[in-house]
Amino acid sequence: MLVNKRLLQMTSGHRGPLFGVTALLCATTASYWLQAWFLAQALAALVLMAREPAAHDDGMYGPLVPYLVGVLACGVGRLVLQQLHARLASSLGSGVRLHVRRSLAHRLLQPERLRDTSERSGARRLALSEGVDGVDTYISQYIPHAFQLQIVVPALLLWIAWLNPLLALALALAVAVAVGAPKLWSKVLAKRGQHHWDSYEALSADFLEALQGMRTLKILHAVPRTRARLNNRSQQLHRATVSTMRTSLVDTALADFGIQAGLLAAAAMAAIAAMGQGPLAGPGSAGMTYFLLMLSSEVFRPVRDLARQWHAGYLGLSALGSIDAAGGADDGKPTPRWEGQQADSGLEKVHELATIHKAPTSPDDANALDRPETLTLDRVSFRYSDADPWVLHQASARIRRGGLTALAGVSGAGKSTLFDLLLGFLPVGENRIRLDGRPLRPSDVSVVSQRSYLFPGTIRENLRVVAPAASEAHFWSVLDAAGLGEELRQWPEGLDTVLSEGGGSVSGGQLQRLAIARALLVDRPVLLLDEPTSALNAELAGLVLAGLRRVSSQRIVLMIAHRPEALAAADTVLRLSEGQLLTTRQPEAATL
Repeated sequence: MLVNKRLLQMTSGHRGPLFGVTALLCATTASYWLQAWFLAQALAALVLMAREPAAHDDGMYGPLVPYLVGVLACGVGRLVLQQLHARLASSLGSGVRLHVRRSLAHRLLQPERLRDTSERSGARRLALSEGVDGVDTYISQYIPHAFQLQIVVPALLLWIAWLNPLLALALALAVAVAVGAPKLWSKVLAKRGQHHWDSYEALSADFLEALQGMRTLKILHAVPRTRARLNNRSQQLHRATVSTMRTSLVDTALADFGIQAGLLAAAAMAAIAAMGQGPLAGPGSAGMTYFLLMLSSEVFRPVRDLARQWHAGYLGLSALGSIDAAGGADDGKPTPRWEGQQADSGLEKVHELATIHKAPTSPDDANALDRPETLTLDRVSFRYSDADPWVLHQASARIRRGGLTALAGVSGAGKSTLFDLLLGFLPVGENRIRLDGRPLRPSDVSVVSQRSYLFPGTIRENLRVVAPAASEAHFWSVLDAAGLGEELRQWPEGLDTVLSEGGGSVSGGQLQRLAIARALLVDRPVLLLDEPTSALNAELAGLVLAGLRRVSSQRIVLMIAHRPEALAAADTVLRLSEGQLLTTRQPEAATL
């Protein structure tokens, strides 16, 4: 079978255009046969004129004119057929592409799929883009050429057999080698093609996740490790590509061997006929000899075209497993993967990041955390450009360890900008922000933003990404401090609960508390939190704030806060207004 059955099923609603494209291909190929007859007769007439010039003194090249006109007419007709074929093939490909993408999008947007913890957006994006484009090429180009080969090659061989059975037998054997020999490598090529696609898919998924979680990766100081991982993925893809190309070259060599063997047999018979011997020899046989020689070459035109379209549509065949994984097969049976092959996931990436991370071993160690005393902002000024107003202008504050400090202010006052300055994302004057008298470094700060990113993997692995050597007991202690420990102990899988990409399989409040727990594991002197209770009810917010108060004895805790319970729990409130930081001891919730 020259055509993949699963991909052929995708043409079920487009059989009319598919048959039309195939018919146009067959007609185009037949035009070469007719052109071969005209050329053969023209060559025979030319040879005859050379042998008997006296018989054609008056007519000159008159006998050649009808045949040359026929050749020209075949060329013009073929050009028209090729234009019609290109348009209909494009229409067929567009129809299949839109149908497959619409079907995949519909299935991916089902509620149960959106919460599926095994999904990776990068892999699904690749299936929807390059994978579907490859299916388009396979269906609109390769399948019609495969059908054409199965129609026109047997028909042409029968025609040649009627004219010369021995030549037809030699050509049939050569076609069998050219078409059948590559099948010996089909399983190897398919396996390596699947490995190539899996490498491509893994790189795409990791790259998209790195972009989505770039802020988190930067905060966790995992950017160099992520860069190294992406480079490793690229090298794996390179090796898989080269391996596939090597196997493909063997496939091509086998096909070319069959083609060249057939052409050599035809040429040998033509040479024997030219010497007046063999089955093609005889009076008036020159035209037939030329014609059969040209037809012999035409037998292999569909074979060469099919080989060319195979390489063009190979991506669709390799992506079939990913497409079925993304949307499921129409018959409900996904395409099986090769034995021993495992679908890559974010679990491997998180585990790898955790394994090579060199953070302090565990906060259980008294020396793991350099206990700070004071974070000082000394006349900090910042604006985004000279034409913009000052976001901070000569702002000063002293934030001490041992209590909660809330940063309040109206929307747009510059609270997030101040956090970006503390994180080193925005430039600030030298020595303007100090920790116990020395310049604050980005590695001194951990942060929980409102849009924290959780990597696909288990809860345990998301925690290990920042503290690979932390004990099980410490995991639970930070989860308790984040107000999630008691709830998580009731979950069947506990720390081994698998999270979907971005934390989509948990609620907003659970994601927020997991992000807080992860930040507490980082063991850095300064902890920044952006609205840590925004997704929590009053009871859970109280648990989180109580946990933050406990950890504030070991690090400086600064949180952006608007909700009354957060402001009420703060020991100090820094109000940001008109670029200035105003310190109050009593929360002013009523005025915010």
